[in-house]
Amino acid sequence: MIIIVYFQMDALIQEMQNATTGVPIKCQKTFLSTIPSVFTGFDVVNWLKKRLNIDENDSNEAAHIANLLCKFGYFFPVYESKVIVVKEDTSLYRFQCPYYWPSQAVEPNNVAYAIHLAKRSMRNKQKHGLEDYEQTALTKLQKMLCDKWKFICDQAQEQVSLAKERRRTDKAILDSQERAFWKVHRPPPGQTKYVEDGPKRNFQPSQMAARKRKNRDLLQKEVIHWRNAINRCRMKTSTAIESYLSRLEQFEDNDPFIAGVQPSNPWITEDTTYFDMNSDTIEIPTEQRIKKWSVSFHELLSDPIGLQEFENFLKKEYSQENIRFWAACEQLKFCPVSDIPSRVERIYEEFLTSGSSHEVNIDSKTMESVQINRKSAKPSRFTFEAAKEHIYTLMKKDSYPRFLRSDHYKTLLSNALTPFSKKK
Repeated sequence: MIIIVYFQMDALIQEMQNATTGVPIKCQKTFLSTIPSVFTGFDVVNWLKKRLNIDENDSNEAAHIANLLCKFGYFFPVYESKVIVVKEDTSLYRFQCPYYWPSQAVEPNNVAYAIHLAKRSMRNKQKHGLEDYEQTALTKLQKMLCDKWKFICDQAQEQVSLAKERRRTDKAILDSQERAFWKVHRPPPGQTKYVEDGPKRNFQPSQMAARKRKNRDLLQKEVIHWRNAINRCRMKTSTAIESYLSRLEQFEDNDPFIAGVQPSNPWITEDTTYFDMNSDTIEIPTEQRIKKWSVSFHELLSDPIGLQEFENFLKKEYSQENIRFWAACEQLKFCPVSDIPSRVERIYEEFLTSGSSHEVNIDSKTMESVQINRKSAKPSRFTFEAAKEHIYTLMKKDSYPRFLRSDHYKTLLSNALTPFSKKK
């Protein structure tokens, strides 16, 4: 409804600006200067009477419509006035730039208003000086937008520099239009604001979820939402295809459907040798399986045999407490809720207590984060997350490369199982 009303106002203003049938626009000469592109309040009221077929004796209705158009920002008084009103006399008015019309939905946000006020404060105080309420608003905005104030000052300075390149007449018209726009959207104290900004949020989005009651219907909607989210594409198709191709090239030798199955295919025959050779309990892993550990540190730790061999290697280097601490934190994530407090204390005493036999080496900042989480009212599964990430990064950058270069890894490769035949 509001948009339709704005469009009707736009159409009426466009008729008023018509060069032949609209309101007569002229240049008003004064004693020392000329005021360009203005019209009188008497002319606009008379034009509205003729256009809307209003009785000549009833000028109040035409004056009321003219006042509404003025208060909505379609035209404005040339001379500064705290009260936006149309007088049926020789008072001068000027049409507003279409960019500032309400139908264009220009957002009058605080940053734009701060740039406008800062720009005026940089210019001639006599012509562009701020009024008391504007100076108060500028002070408040400076505190509110302190993190953006340098950007605001730079923008204001840039606009002042551009204004110096314009002609004097154009500069005066643009300045008056901008000031009129802000007088409509940021009126002086005691004045009514006629343009609506739309609904505003009275609370933060994080508070919205807390206000909802967790009933059965809401939980069912959440389940449906997350199921749909699983299948929703989160990246460009071309990027996803490139990622799949890269992974295919990297793991091609380990994919039984592409590289073939050794020694026989259990999906076709009844021979289960392939599953037996790649089980988690086998003593000697296959060569392909050991080579897969060199692809990434994640692949090594994801394989139970790889994790055990990496721990055996760290024993020789007297740093096995790192992998044991990481494994204990992983087990903490999936343990029963009732066991969390006891496991947290056990992990802390074994790995983080000063002087313990398996103490891990972490920095003071990480230790402080662990202490805060541990002393909370209810310890969580992620109490040691910061320390775990620190140890994981340390092993990935230091221990893992040395493991791949070590004699231990080379011995595993030389003694690895190699299937005697290859059948697809």
